[in-house]
Amino acid sequence: MPLSEHEQRMLDEMERQLFADDPRLARAFAPKTPPRRSGRRILIGLSAVVVGLIVLVLAVSLPAIWLGVIAFIGMLAGAVYAVTGSGSSSEGKGTADGDGGGGGSGPAAPGGDDGGTFMRKMEERWEKRAGDDPRS
Repeated sequence: MPLSEHEQRMLDEMERQLFADDPRLARAFAPKTPPRRSGRRILIGLSAVVVGLIVLVLAVSLPAIWLGVIAFIGMLAGAVYAVTGSGSSSEGKGTADGDGGGGGSGPAAPGGDDGGTFMRKMEERWEKRAGDDPRS
């Protein structure tokens, strides 16, 4: 069921207020963009795969199984490096924000600031709609 215009405006206002009150929590729930692969990263990974393949062929021609295993692991690491994006640093930031996000539930409680009054108003409206208004 689609939202009415009034409900859509209310949802947009709540979203703006969330970004203003707790930007870390808002970033934690924001849609993640896929990591962008750089040409340099792909080139390094591809060269590691090629070197690993050459070493693997050498290991087959020599009776050295351990060298073949090392070459295969090197090829696998190069392929993984080429395919994965450089978004590991942003994920680390998200983890740090996730730790601070536990304390982010504090602003949702009435705190006397603008965010608290906004949430209080929203709760009052919800209770009024549900018929559970304690002031009645």
